[in-house]
Amino acid sequence: MIKFKLDRIMFEKDKIKVPKLQELSGVNKNTLYAIYNNTATRVDLSVLNRLCAALNCQPGDLLEYVPSQIEE
Repeated sequence: MIKFKLDRIMFEKDKIKVPKLQELSGVNKNTLYAIYNNTATRVDLSVLNRLCAALNCQPGDLLEYVPSQIEE
């Protein structure tokens, strides 16, 4: 499973809030909240690009792979 680490990155970057990130990135607030709360099921590369530019980070800083247990 892929998880977003946007909450951690925002905290590390001067503890910015979603409205400020919306202003910096131009990304829709509903999209930001979905990513922030890990409820987004897909994200456009243009959104990742805007977030990386606004937060001065790499895509790998925003995403984390967490192995899921597969039941047999």
